[in-house]
Amino acid sequence: MRDSHTLIAAWVGRRLKQLRGERTQQEFADLLGLSQAQYNRYETGKRLAHDKVLEQVAQVCGLSPEQVIWGDELPAEAGSRLEAAREFAALLDLLDDAAKEDIFVFLKHKAEELARQRRAEARQALKALEGFAKKALG
Repeated sequence: MRDSHTLIAAWVGRRLKQLRGERTQQEFADLLGLSQAQYNRYETGKRLAHDKVLEQVAQVCGLSPEQVIWGDELPAEAGSRLEAAREFAALLDLLDDAAKEDIFVFLKHKAEELARQRRAEARQALKALEGFAKKALG
């Protein structure tokens, strides 16, 4: 999990550097209300920029937050997921609090079930690997 976090931080950092353009880190950090040191950690991928920072970058650059991360074109899968998420959010707005609670409880149970399933799959893979290692190493 940590590896994916590092990869995402590096990707966002590269995008921030592209969007900064010819401005210095200090100039761009000032526009965002950040210190140069904090901005540097985001741009170099040492830290993942928070949503609020990405929203500020979007505002400063005249882009959507999605464009800050993905550039001019969202990958097709991300674009369709984003549209689905927007539609889901619009539907949620139509529901009363009790119905929203029911949906969130359902989703929580599904997430827990998926986590249990993946742990079981990981245990099976580990057992298979151990068996292979015993055969391969004699």
